[in-house]
Amino acid sequence: MESQIFVIIIIICVALILFGLIKHRFDLLVNFGLRIFSGLLGIYLLNSLLLSLHLSLTAGTNAFNALVIGLLGIPGFLLVYGITAFYYFT
Repeated sequence: MESQIFVIIIIICVALILFGLIKHRFDLLVNFGLRIFSGLLGIYLLNSLLLSLHLSLTAGTNAFNALVIGLLGIPGFLLVYGITAFYYFT
């Protein structure tokens, strides 16, 4: 019973924080979303280009990569491919 109340309190707190962010910082959320979209599109296009050159140096389009690119932007995109290249060549 106590764990259910604790989970409900956490959900309410997270919802209130998200509501406050959306209400006061809508431009940051739009920027974050656009960076995620353009980053994942860039991963898709670069993966297609690398596969057409017969290189299997491809990064995945997953939630973790989207979060990294959304938070960091172009440096995040380069970080994802840098880590991919590191594991590809080692």
